[in-house]
Amino acid sequence: MGKRALFALIMMICAACSPERSALNNGPLLVQEVTLAPTTPAPTRVLSATPSPIMLEISTAELGTPITTSTLRANFVLVTPTLPPSKTPTSTPTITPTSTSTPTPRPTQAVVNNGVIYVTPVQNGMPAGVVPIPTAMGAAQPVSCSTPWFFSMLQPASCAMNPPLVSMGSFLQFQNGAMLWIEKQDAIYVFYDSANTPRWQVFNDTFVEGMADTDPAFDNAPPFTWQPRRGFGLLWRNQSGLRDRLGWAVTEAEIPFTPQVQLSSDGMIFIGDMRGGVYGLTPDSTDWKRYSS
Repeated sequence: MGKRALFALIMMICAACSPERSALNNGPLLVQEVTLAPTTPAPTRVLSATPSPIMLEISTAELGTPITTSTLRANFVLVTPTLPPSKTPTSTPTITPTSTSTPTPRPTQAVVNNGVIYVTPVQNGMPAGVVPIPTAMGAAQPVSCSTPWFFSMLQPASCAMNPPLVSMGSFLQFQNGAMLWIEKQDAIYVFYDSANTPRWQVFNDTFVEGMADTDPAFDNAPPFTWQPRRGFGLLWRNQSGLRDRLGWAVTEAEIPFTPQVQLSSDGMIFIGDMRGGVYGLTPDSTDWKRYSS
């Protein structure tokens, strides 16, 4: 065999024995063996101990000054709010009223003449020729001016003859005036809107329980007006002149309330109304006014 043939044979043998060829022919080739170190598990976390509460110690002596009291074994200052002291009330100076001479009230008597109440000076105990209306004021005696009025919106120059008479009552508005009933006086006061005299009158209440409230003969009231009932209606039907001046009632029924009445030493009569005002009636029936607060 020649040299060339021998060299070629050697080369063929080397190629057959190479690792790459063996891998292709015999599967994967283990290049390096690596061994992993065993893993140590992490220790379980242990809960920390609950801290002990901070104990605040305040001595009894320190309680008297809470603004400057510090807590012991702590890093802050405990401040207790204190309410500001209230103002010391200043005594109001007392005003001594200047003494004035008190006028001597004249004895008077409430009386009726032709349906009108008059307050006239009493002579020999009773005015002649007149009959007083049944009223608590008629028997009232003059009293000191220290007796207060039941109202405050005006201050009469005269003295009150009696403490306020408090009574059941009722009120009814008419087209041209009004009626007011005072139970304890057994009286019905009539107020006229017109300037003609008398501008007011007072009558005895003659209605008795069991009488008819209304009269069918007067069931012809214009729209939005009514025939008055009971004592108001009886007086209205029996007094044609009064009926002509007042007209018809503008509400179907009277309104109950509790009036107060006082008589003045100069003859004025004051009657409270249901709206908190007061009627002032002149003793000669020539005028009346309503005062409100």
